[in-house]
Amino acid sequence: MPSRRRNVPGSALGSRVGRPGGASRPSGASRPSAPLRPGASKLYAATQPGPLRRDSPFGATRILIDGRNVQRALERGSGPGSLPTAALIARLRAAFSPPTEVELILDGHAGPTPTGRLAPGFSVVFGRGISADHVIAERVVEAFRALGPVEADTVMVVSDDREVRAQALRNGVRVQGTAWLAGHLAARDAAEGARGTSIGHGRPPGAARQARPSRDRGLR
Repeated sequence: MPSRRRNVPGSALGSRVGRPGGASRPSGASRPSAPLRPGASKLYAATQPGPLRRDSPFGATRILIDGRNVQRALERGSGPGSLPTAALIARLRAAFSPPTEVELILDGHAGPTPTGRLAPGFSVVFGRGISADHVIAERVVEAFRALGPVEADTVMVVSDDREVRAQALRNGVRVQGTAWLAGHLAARDAAEGARGTSIGHGRPPGAARQARPSRDRGLR
């Protein structure tokens, strides 16, 4: 039976481009950013971030999130639709900050949902007829071509989809699953909760100080 394999960019590139060791350059040599290939995604050109920095706490300075895959994972244990797209965007937007560049990539059309660069370092893109898997694959291939095998690991893909993960790894990009992202969100929520309860510790905010009873009361 023939394999039912989705046609995604880079899936058949092999060692020529797809594997980090396939295109080596002398150690220490600088590599200028490559221009976008003709016909490259306009979405990529519109959202490509500025110079990458290595001071991100995540080990990668650019994170591509497989939106629907993450949305379904975070809904696990609850009913379908328990995490609306707008709520997902709000949670992720609050969970990351510069210098980390985050791009949430979703299947479908935006509708009333805001898109584009919503905050410094945070963008939302809808495929609009192109699958999110395809858009992510295109981002990964273009990142490898622009950064080379040495710096491709400054980009991370978050997905549980096996083909998305395999294609990212072939291009030298870091990969994390939805469990990693859920853990990051939970840790941030816990930190925010602890920060909130520490305000006014020892006495509820605005509580009036109770008057102490007089020691000589009843001795007159």
